Amino acid sequence: MILPAVALMVAFYVVPTAQAVRMSFSDWGGIGEITFDGLGNYVDVLTGSQLYESLWITIVFASFSAFGRVAIATLLAAAISHGVRGSKFYRIIWFIPAVAPSAAVAVYWSTAFQPGVGTFNAVLGLFGLDDRTAFLADPATALFPIIFVDIWVGVGFAFLLILGSMEQVPVSVYEAARIDGASRVRQFFSMTLPLIRPVLVVVTILQLVWAFNNFTIVWGMTQGGPGSATTTLPVLVYREAFVEGDYGTATTVAVLSGIVLMVVGFFAMRFNQSEQK
Repeated sequence: MILPAVALMVAFYVVPTAQAVRMSFSDWGGIGEITFDGLGNYVDVLTGSQLYESLWITIVFASFSAFGRVAIATLLAAAISHGVRGSKFYRIIWFIPAVAPSAAVAVYWSTAFQPGVGTFNAVLGLFGLDDRTAFLADPATALFPIIFVDIWVGVGFAFLLILGSMEQVPVSVYEAARIDGASRVRQFFSMTLPLIRPVLVVVTILQLVWAFNNFTIVWGMTQGGPGSATTTLPVLVYREAFVEGDYGTATTVAVLSGIVLMVVGFFAMRFNQSEQK
């Protein structure tokens, strides 16, 4: 009965992963025979500076994006769970960005952040602020618009998961708290958050993984620029493979990225399990 599932896992996960690991020990430009290179790719990548620079950019991007999504989604879910006016409408409107094509979102927001003519700068102008700032052209600020857009796109999915967990909390728990005189804020921090913490941990891990692997938004808005200011690890892999034609180095970076994600996920899940005991 499980043979079809196992076959699919082998075909779409095990075989590609094994091929990527094999490629990381090889030298290949996309055409011709694959030449075994031993640990050469790993030595070059680990002794260079590009990997560590991209890893730091990816960590900053993924951390701000994931925790921003979860924090905003939790507040939105709490408002809906407590019956804010228009909650049925908000359930739909907050999820709309999640179903928009990522490429279209990247194109729109890259235009919105253009100086003078972009929507974002126009809003700044309405408040008397500088509307000529080229956010995406400045290495010091280019990453922050991408984080904002990634949160805007992904908060809807996290919102639905967290809202579902909040609505599973028994009403009697809140009724008892109200009888004891607990305010809405006290109920949220002392009851709601502890009761949904396992879901929050899982959602946060998922958001970290998705943000860590995000390529479309970053590439669509800046292509990793200006310079290497927004070159996350997925963008670095793409550049090495399809721009530089160095598939060996690209798969090496991809394998190392996967190891980092597995380590982070392992410790996060272990922490969650230990807290539940």
